[in-house]
Amino acid sequence: MAEKKGPRSIYFVGKGKNGKAIYSYMLRSTGDHFGFTPEKKIPQSKGKNGRIVTKRGSTSGANAITVPMGPQFKTKKGSPKTRQIPLPNGMTIPKTQEFLKKAKKNRPLFFTTSDGITYPVE
Repeated sequence: MAEKKGPRSIYFVGKGKNGKAIYSYMLRSTGDHFGFTPEKKIPQSKGKNGRIVTKRGSTSGANAITVPMGPQFKTKKGSPKTRQIPLPNGMTIPKTQEFLKKAKKNRPLFFTTSDGITYPVE
């Protein structure tokens, strides 16, 4: 069984093709490390049957990017420590770069997609 890693929060990532807001449901420690501000109110919408559904990011087609924590955080072997940031379906590379530019502290210089391709943030 997987171990629990800690509480999670909802973060605004960007806007999708149709102009709707896209959210990421990530670890609160990861969001705090990079200085992202969590949503005060939990985003909700009405479902098919009129029920209220909480938006926590897409689960189908969702991937995660690997982001280095910063130059001061390194393992014993000297490689940088990384964090996983889950991104919902519909996030493109330019939208991901814009999201990472919003980091208030420990701004990353690059990120790696689930394919293993590294892209610069700037």
